[in-house]
Amino acid sequence: MFGDYSVGDFMSIMVMQGFAGLILFSVFVLMALGLAIIFGQMGVINMAHGEFMILGAYMTFLTSHLCETYAPGLYGGYFFMAMIVAFIASGTLGLLVEWTLIRHLYARPLDTLLATWGLSLIMQQAFRSTFGAREVGVELPPWMMGSLPVAGSIEVQINGLFVMGLTEHLGGDLLAERVLGGVIRAQFHQGGGAG
Repeated sequence: MFGDYSVGDFMSIMVMQGFAGLILFSVFVLMALGLAIIFGQMGVINMAHGEFMILGAYMTFLTSHLCETYAPGLYGGYFFMAMIVAFIASGTLGLLVEWTLIRHLYARPLDTLLATWGLSLIMQQAFRSTFGAREVGVELPPWMMGSLPVAGSIEVQINGLFVMGLTEHLGGDLLAERVLGGVIRAQFHQGGGAG
């Protein structure tokens, strides 16, 4: 029934695939939290949300290549620098877009949708012109490579654990009964009146 696999091997594969699904789910949760915060805080349907994430990915790519070329001693920790650079670059561009484009359209949700859709097309073409049409890859640092044995032939990817931990930390801070989460929830309910 399972080809050359035993029932135990098949179940191990299913568990590892389930874990891979949880990793992908964690990425989607981070994206959804970003969309929910933007819409909840600003009332803007941001059609360029994915492109801002792509900007962060390209900043990670550039940081890894800069560290590999000019500071090979820092290459083991480039990933944390890349996360900071990605957040700063995406946040700075987001502030610039809000200041130049979005703030003029707050009372018109359909116009913000169309404006951010046009922005997404511009950003896609800018990325394609800058980095080429083919995808680029980032070399993971050695400490994120490999997997941890859980039970028998079931192994869990280290980079997947990192992504899930990051999602739990960020999502937990936003949704938990903490100061930042409380401020964000208050602003969801009262607009700009909390803080």
